[in-house]
Amino acid sequence: MAISVAQPPISKTCATIPSTQTTGASTAFSIPFSDSYTFYLNVTTAGQTTCDIVFQTSVDGGTTYVNVPWRFAQVTTTTGCFVLDVNTGVGSAAGPTGSLTTGEGTLIAATGGVLSLGANVDPRYMKIYMTVSGTAPVSNLYVITWPTASRPATEY
Repeated sequence: MAISVAQPPISKTCATIPSTQTTGASTAFSIPFSDSYTFYLNVTTAGQTTCDIVFQTSVDGGTTYVNVPWRFAQVTTTTGCFVLDVNTGVGSAAGPTGSLTTGEGTLIAATGGVLSLGANVDPRYMKIYMTVSGTAPVSNLYVITWPTASRPATEY
């Protein structure tokens, strides 16, 4: 789908990770409707050991959340910005781990390093699930995307 250059890109803060965060899910957030996303995890204060982050989407309107094949590299004792580019839908994605073809199933674990496969999500119902060992890194999760050409910017 073509990029709508008549509309500016949309950016928003999705979640904040405090140092008191333990293993578990964030509060629910929404992301704009789009074909692709760039997520930025800005780590401002390093944690003591490790934090793995996987995205989740709801399959039933916000009651049950399941892992999506989108994961950041493991955050350790480093500050800085981690970037994850993902595409929605079925087909190849620009991730370092290849693509998941139609009809091929795989277990999407909450840990294991970078993963950015094409996936359908309900952008109205998203969470991140964090597996924290030690003190969580203080972070903010942001998203930037160009809206799809078929939706007016007022729908976001």
